[in-house]
Amino acid sequence: MTDAAVADRSGWVALAGTYKNFPALAGASKADWLVIGGGFTGLAAARRLAELHPNHRIVLIDRKRLGQGASGRNSGFAVSREMPGPSELEKPAGRAAYLAQAAIHQAAGAEVKRLIDELRIDCDYDPNGYIFAVHERDKFKALEERVNAINDLGGEAKLLDAAALRSRLGIAFYNHGLWIGGGNALLQPARFAKGLIDALPATVECYENTEAVKITHEPGGGATVSLRDGHIRAARVIIGLNAFMPRLGVKRGRVFPISLTASLTRPLTPAEEEAIGHAGPWGGLCPIEGGATVRLTNDRRILMRNTAEYEPDGISQAMLAKRRAWHEMGLRHRFPFLAKDAIEFTWSGHMCASRNWSFVFEELSHGVFAAGCYNGAGLARGTLLGRLIAEHASGETSPLIENALAREKPSWVPTGPLFTLIAKIRLAHELQAAKSEH
Repeated sequence: MTDAAVADRSGWVALAGTYKNFPALAGASKADWLVIGGGFTGLAAARRLAELHPNHRIVLIDRKRLGQGASGRNSGFAVSREMPGPSELEKPAGRAAYLAQAAIHQAAGAEVKRLIDELRIDCDYDPNGYIFAVHERDKFKALEERVNAINDLGGEAKLLDAAALRSRLGIAFYNHGLWIGGGNALLQPARFAKGLIDALPATVECYENTEAVKITHEPGGGATVSLRDGHIRAARVIIGLNAFMPRLGVKRGRVFPISLTASLTRPLTPAEEEAIGHAGPWGGLCPIEGGATVRLTNDRRILMRNTAEYEPDGISQAMLAKRRAWHEMGLRHRFPFLAKDAIEFTWSGHMCASRNWSFVFEELSHGVFAAGCYNGAGLARGTLLGRLIAEHASGETSPLIENALAREKPSWVPTGPLFTLIAKIRLAHELQAAKSEH
């Protein structure tokens, strides 16, 4: 296979069905509300604004296609319960911080489920949790303590040995792990995003291929946003750009993009189904940085993601071909019976990260708000915080809004060549340390 043969095409998006088309926005215009970014955050914010302000002009813009950026390219884990780390187990302060963060996570998972139910979105929603597992046992320590802590803190977790993992997953690769339920779910992310788009209130004006290139904060509140072919003045602006916030000068030196690549196979053959014992759908995460994310989907495909890199300019086609080879390697480790040409789709995307794993949720200036940087948990957290930032911008308050405002803000990181060097070295080290888990 040549490099040119690997198209950057999300399998989730390709399989989600036909998306609505929206025009580009050009010329000069005004709006009561402008939402920048048509991913999970922006879609949730626009929906809530339409509910709260039915007589206002609400404009939603996206640089490319609504719902087909990072939201249509993630791995489809709706995080409601995170696994506590050692620091969150050892001291009361750590447990208190975990519980405060957990309130956001649990509400986020519930928000995803609420929208799926209310809007009747068909996205293969699976509420049966997912698994953290490793091939090398010594890379996942204090497992019993973690299980006990999760259960003690109101979650739901079970220890899984090699035999239990093989029975559940249908493969012998993993030897040590735990299952976490309590609201954790799997779904087809592009179909969820498409469902949100299809069900947007009619009062939300949507525009695609409309890039915001500059934001000018107005002294009296709100902002004027320069577009490629015009500008729009809005009394209130919500920025939901995640990894691309710094392009508008937002949180530069606080958040940064991590480039991820993934592949999705064609459906399994009858012989391949037999080889895994007709295992039910599952999702597996690695508890160490740099390890692989794997899913067996409802439509009997296998998702493989085992890269994480700092490539702020994105993944080129030649780079994508090499990452696809890494995905093939990861598949062979777990599914040795799978044919080499089983991969049907390969794509890249960006995750927004911060040095201290904190998210953005705040008013930047009078009438200009931002939410984003979910550190790998954007499907559920972005859906919730998009709704909450719309409510906060509308003058509402609630315990969840107060919780989000009270979270530690993303800490400073260097910019320029120094950060590029540091980030590349660290991520390369993490990938090497996790080599056995690829």
